[in-house]
Amino acid sequence: MNVLLIPAACLGVLGLAFVALFFRLTSRRRINRYAAGLEEIFSPGRYRAMERLLDEADQNFLRIQPACNANAAKNFRKTRIVIFRRYMRQLDDDFNLIRKGIKLHMITSDADRSELAGIMMKQQLRFAVGMMYVECKLTLYSLGWNGVDAGGLVHSLDAMRAQLQALSALAAPTAA
Repeated sequence: MNVLLIPAACLGVLGLAFVALFFRLTSRRRINRYAAGLEEIFSPGRYRAMERLLDEADQNFLRIQPACNANAAKNFRKTRIVIFRRYMRQLDDDFNLIRKGIKLHMITSDADRSELAGIMMKQQLRFAVGMMYVECKLTLYSLGWNGVDAGGLVHSLDAMRAQLQALSALAAPTAA
């Protein structure tokens, strides 16, 4: 009899810990604090350097320098591509964090937010297609072509951030 009592007690304690953790993670105060933190962190200005990173003006300036050779120009281009890809990775991470914040609002909202799911799916699809497009352009850029523009990705991020901001504003009066 004692052999079954110990595992049952352990299972009961684990169950209570899981329920407590679930309620803590889904509390309105935590979600509103999470959303407020996202609003402060994610701004389109954070990615302005991305727009100028692959600009031809810097490469043209480098080419006219006396110490510049083909190898230096190639290394410059490669380094800029690596930095641009890091920005894209950060942009993707930011987009996914905002998407998770909106999902938290949808799940914990008292009102039905099913229309928001459709809007989110469109934004997510638009963002994914934009990421693939920019990656293709970046590959062409590495081969010597020009014209990589990440403005659409930044716009998608800003649209999701604005949506989260609106949800946070709606949830704030009910949380008080």
